[in-house]
Amino acid sequence: MLHPETEKFYQTLLARTPKGHLSLPQIRFGFEKLMADFPAQPDVHFQLLSIGKLSAAWVHAPGCTRERVILFFHGGGYISGSFHSHQDLIGRLAQATGCDVLAVDYRLAPEYPFPAALEDALLSYNYLIKQKISPQNIFVAGSSAGGGLALSLLLKLIDRKEVLPRGAICICPWVDLAMTGKSLKSNEGKDLIHAENIKSAASLYLAGHNPKDPLASPLYGNLEGLPPLLIQVGTREVFLDEIEHFAKKAKESGVPVELQKFEGMIHTWHLFSSMVVEGQLALERIGEFVKNAL
Repeated sequence: MLHPETEKFYQTLLARTPKGHLSLPQIRFGFEKLMADFPAQPDVHFQLLSIGKLSAAWVHAPGCTRERVILFFHGGGYISGSFHSHQDLIGRLAQATGCDVLAVDYRLAPEYPFPAALEDALLSYNYLIKQKISPQNIFVAGSSAGGGLALSLLLKLIDRKEVLPRGAICICPWVDLAMTGKSLKSNEGKDLIHAENIKSAASLYLAGHNPKDPLASPLYGNLEGLPPLLIQVGTREVFLDEIEHFAKKAKESGVPVELQKFEGMIHTWHLFSSMVVEGQLALERIGEFVKNAL
């Protein structure tokens, strides 16, 4: 049963969320403004750096080590968001796993459409390899579009016959830019994000590219050979159907998959863990996944 305080918070959040079509400046400004209410905890340290022309940050919390690293890609539909907007989530991810996190601001569409984000993800992964961090000590992770990007990166590494990371943590991943999932309609109005704006984001990112290209939509890829996956999804979110289909396909392809469904949760509820107890529970389960994989 959903915690009463969680439901109350969700209703307040939904009331704050604009309805209907939003312009790109409205989306970017609104997301950053909303997430400014969820800063990182005081003992989480951000060390800024550049990877080529990309802005990034090493994120460290007390007790974390750089012997094991999480490479994190933020959400925002490939058109908005930053590691700054996800700072509380990233800090809590470090705390839960005991790993330092490398958070990357990959290039955004429409200024930089597909495959720019994927190119930046590959650059970031290879940066870690050049820092003498073994792939066996790397987990790739992301939320929403960032979760889809993490999976696209794995497929790209397989194409290139490069060594894969230890595993992947996919928080409500966007895996189908063709938007064929039934929950896009059945959960419309129950979630924080809306199908109309998702469709617009997909169009801006793809810029005419085939939405069923596996490197844009991992649901359509050959998933054989992927490393262990942890996938978390809320039953109230619009991506529920496509995520369940992806997890089923991955399992049928022989991939070790742990699909965790959280009853009554909206898309990327982890962002609101300071207000939602179920967010911290989800992060604790991520910590268990990482520690059990090592």
